[in-house]
Amino acid sequence: MGCFGPLGRICGCNGAVARILVIILLAYAVIIGLGETAAGGPGRLLLLGYLLGEAVRPLGRARPIVWVASALMIAAAIWVGAVAPAAVASGLVGAFSLVLTAAIITVVAVRIRRHGRVDTPTVLGVLSVYLLLALLFESLNQLFAAFDPDHYLHGVTGLPTASDQLYFSVITMATVGYGDIVPGSELARSVAVVEALTGQLYLVSVVAIVVGNWRRDS
Repeated sequence: MGCFGPLGRICGCNGAVARILVIILLAYAVIIGLGETAAGGPGRLLLLGYLLGEAVRPLGRARPIVWVASALMIAAAIWVGAVAPAAVASGLVGAFSLVLTAAIITVVAVRIRRHGRVDTPTVLGVLSVYLLLALLFESLNQLFAAFDPDHYLHGVTGLPTASDQLYFSVITMATVGYGDIVPGSELARSVAVVEALTGQLYLVSVVAIVVGNWRRDS
């Protein structure tokens, strides 16, 4: 996203936005592959912190603040993971991920709006936001599950892992509804309803309009 601007078509903006997509997918891979291991939470926070730093790159002075805040979050996640119960550690990672992901979505959305035209970087940016929304709701579910680890989701044993939460978030946003993991509390049902509506409205409005205009401009 760092190439949005007058020189976007010259400086390889497509590659810059593609790298953002790759980093988001790496965050997915870390969540799925490392789950609740000691490296899983800090690794996810590291990638999200890097993403936010790239998103605020044009702001200059904001980047050091992002690096420091991300480093503090990672250090806190490592320390809490070593001394606190699993539910507390998982909830803290979920809370930090929620903050970082919400900030990334906000910055990217503002920059897409200010970009002022529909081109390939805009389409890739809109798709990036869609993937980030799934991470946002995964983080929200992970935070809430820490307060009710045994009953927040049905279909898992005990505290849902980050991998469980991401899987549940993606199938909810995609309205697949396999039924192997389902909401187990009123709060989980409420989050699932909001996520399903958000995902579908985003696809049929923002993504559809942007992709439609992009095709007409090509």
